[in-house]
Amino acid sequence: MSRKAKGDDIDAKTKAKSDEADSKNKAKSDEMDLKSLTDQLAQLLTEQRELNKKVDGLVTKVAKLEDLLEKAEERNATLRRENQDLRTTLVKRDGEVEQLRTKVLALEGHNRSFSVRVSNLSISGDETDNFNVRHQLYSKVFYPILQGAVQSGKRQSVPNEEQLIELAHVLPGRADKAKPIICRFMSRVYKGLIMSLKKDHAPRVTGSRAGDAARAGRPPPMLYPINEDLPRVTYLKMVELNKDERVNSCWSVGGHLRLRLNSEPGSVRKVKSVFDSVDDILG
Repeated sequence: MSRKAKGDDIDAKTKAKSDEADSKNKAKSDEMDLKSLTDQLAQLLTEQRELNKKVDGLVTKVAKLEDLLEKAEERNATLRRENQDLRTTLVKRDGEVEQLRTKVLALEGHNRSFSVRVSNLSISGDETDNFNVRHQLYSKVFYPILQGAVQSGKRQSVPNEEQLIELAHVLPGRADKAKPIICRFMSRVYKGLIMSLKKDHAPRVTGSRAGDAARAGRPPPMLYPINEDLPRVTYLKMVELNKDERVNSCWSVGGHLRLRLNSEPGSVRKVKSVFDSVDDILG
């Protein structure tokens, strides 16, 4: 064999060994890469399983929350219906209470329709003696009115105190001031008679107060003011209205309040309900 042929044979063997070594190295590298990928895949699968468990847990929680939310919405709808029912019942009860208050007021007003309230009359002697109070009330307040009506031709005679007054009693008050007196007439006819005649025939104040009234273009105030005996709620509402700067005057007719506003001096308003506020009445 020639030297050249020997050299080529050596090169061929060397190359074969090198190729074999490269092949083994590549196989080993591929094996390592496969193992690494397998490990990574196993890790990913483990993580995926953990995530699936968490997702399943979240799905369960969401389902429970949805169930709770649905129940809460149902409960809320029930509560809204109950609330509406309660509001309807409350409005109905308010109406019933208003009706009852109005009926009670009407009954009390009817019971007081025989009576008047007299102010500024100081009773001498025993204030608890009905006959004493009745006699002084008749002689000082009502007799002058009735006598004036007879003198003016409006009446033919004057009823005596037993015919005119059923009873009279003094209300509690300050010791240093004349206390109000409630007088109950024998009939509403007599009460109406006194109320219609008082303007023209009731005793009036004299002196400086009369002069002040004359200068203001008004008649002198009555010496003993006579007003209807009103239920407390009606009386207090009349007082409240008279104190309001928008009101010129407020008075009662047959137990019902009337008023005149400063802004409407030519008109008279009726007060529909004494249970309304002043602003509602004047509004």
